[in-house]
Amino acid sequence: AVFYKKTMKKIIIYILLSFSFSSPIIKSLCLPGWGELSQGYKTRGKILLYTESLLVISAYSFNSLSKTYKSDYIAYAQSHANINLQDKDYLFAADVGSKDNLQDFNDEINRERDDTYPNTTEYNWDWDSSSSRKKFNSMRINSINFEKYTTFALAAMIVNRVVSLVDVIILNRKQKSNISSIILPKGYDGL
Repeated sequence: AVFYKKTMKKIIIYILLSFSFSSPIIKSLCLPGWGELSQGYKTRGKILLYTESLLVISAYSFNSLSKTYKSDYIAYAQSHANINLQDKDYLFAADVGSKDNLQDFNDEINRERDDTYPNTTEYNWDWDSSSSRKKFNSMRINSINFEKYTTFALAAMIVNRVVSLVDVIILNRKQKSNISSIILPKGYDGL
């Protein structure tokens, strides 16, 4: 919901700024396709507007799914491994999903001579089954994947603006340089 509100605020600000500037270039930066529409290129404008709409919906949906999966895997770990992941980082969640319990994890880490977690209730986990751990891992991975998809959608929104901007600049140049020629027969005096 926070992501959606921030995005909507930005769109409204862009639209308001666009009204104060009548330039198709500014319009295209604010909302891809708007500059093309204002110049009478309806098909181009609609394609860019539809693309932008799809990207906004995708970014919002991916962000929501990421947060839902994260909330689900945190609750699932609490229920099936007796561990509170609320204030823990993502690496710890990945470690919780890698072994059935803290002791098994620390034993393996000791063999590799890396840092272990303290054997306290704050870091202690014990999955009720390997299948629960695997389900947790699946939810955790889905969460991080949808977070990446959100980033890709936001990057695509930037690319869409650049495409629209370049398109409007080309269309402006094309309209300004409407040079035409006519071939006149030799000896034609204009009458």
